[in-house]
Amino acid sequence: MNITGIIAEYNPFHNGHAYQLRKARTETDADYIIIVMSGNFVQRGAPALLDKYTRTKMALLEGADLVIELPAIWSSASAEYFAGAGTFLLDRLGCVQTLCYGCETPPNNASSAHVYEHILLLLKQETPLYKKHLQNALASGASYALARQNALLSLLPDSEHDEALALLQNPNNILALEYQKALAQASSAIRIHPVLRQGEGYHSARLSKGFASATAIRRYLASRPETSCTKQEPYSYAMPALALALLLEYENSNPFLYENDCSHMLHYCLLSHAAAGFAGFADCTPDISNRIVRHLNDYTGFSDFCTLLKSKNIAYTRISRILTHILLDIRQSDYACWRSRSYVPYANVLGFRKDAESLFTQLKKHSDLPLLTRAADVKNRLSADEQAFFQKNLFADHVYQALVFQKSRKSKKQALRRQIVIV
Repeated sequence: MNITGIIAEYNPFHNGHAYQLRKARTETDADYIIIVMSGNFVQRGAPALLDKYTRTKMALLEGADLVIELPAIWSSASAEYFAGAGTFLLDRLGCVQTLCYGCETPPNNASSAHVYEHILLLLKQETPLYKKHLQNALASGASYALARQNALLSLLPDSEHDEALALLQNPNNILALEYQKALAQASSAIRIHPVLRQGEGYHSARLSKGFASATAIRRYLASRPETSCTKQEPYSYAMPALALALLLEYENSNPFLYENDCSHMLHYCLLSHAAAGFAGFADCTPDISNRIVRHLNDYTGFSDFCTLLKSKNIAYTRISRILTHILLDIRQSDYACWRSRSYVPYANVLGFRKDAESLFTQLKKHSDLPLLTRAADVKNRLSADEQAFFQKNLFADHVYQALVFQKSRKSKKQALRRQIVIV
């Protein structure tokens, strides 16, 4: 049986995602496709536009066979942890042969393959010289992403600089490198299969017909007049029909969520923890903690506070992730504990296709992770500390539900009471 894995957010599911699924199915000759998908909070440090069950149904209707949740601790983390957790989860399922991902510069392209290899070698080895260049770049005031880029360029031949720059300045390429690094760290037998990204770039806000980015779709939905969501709107051409129908259906009874919907709840959390500081929260430092405390009286909302706190060496997205970690009570200690234990202690099933029974047979036979398909599995199949990890993710779901209620005054079902999606 040939099984291919994809790590994704589907926030929301668009034509580019459908294209990747089709390519994954045909080019890897996959019998089944497993998606490891972010739960209710996503990597840029924000709530997902639609809840995880709706996005799961989109994926299943558009070609996926099984969707497993990437817990909030890692779905809201930096590229290294996001990719590491998703990759380790797929590897521990024990039956995934291929990891398929989108990128702007495929590593199997003859002109870039050697550059990928050189960069990967430097990232995996983390030699003293690389660490020295990285620390020097950070000390000069560069952000981590720019510091890493400069450190790598300083150790690569001049002839590879242009290719390396093009590679390192695209977000999907960075994730591609992190996926490959994580597979090497896990000594995994999983092969990689890159798919060239189509249409608009990851950060593009242009709603082109065909392949627009999830960013463009979210921005349009956030800026348009309320209750104007119809099949004829510009973003609708960027989504496959079944996913679009689900989005329209969702908005009839639920609000879309954005980072500023967290503003009031986050403000309370910041005020509650200000006396103790924030250095204990994931990805935060004493300097950033002091910066948060120093500017707390100027707080007016989530996005404005991110803009206020960002600096030459602290990117907006890092601040956004830190604030989300404060909101969700995700700590440095959570990172340290669970990264050392292969990131995730279970596979929480969000949904599957009815005709995927033989896939479950394979998972039960080969996986060294317990598959959670009902509420009772949490107590029956997880140890006490693994249950605590699950509760941390469940807390993130409760926060998401509270944000939905705050915006719409409609209560969502408790996460443990929601039935997994079956199509």
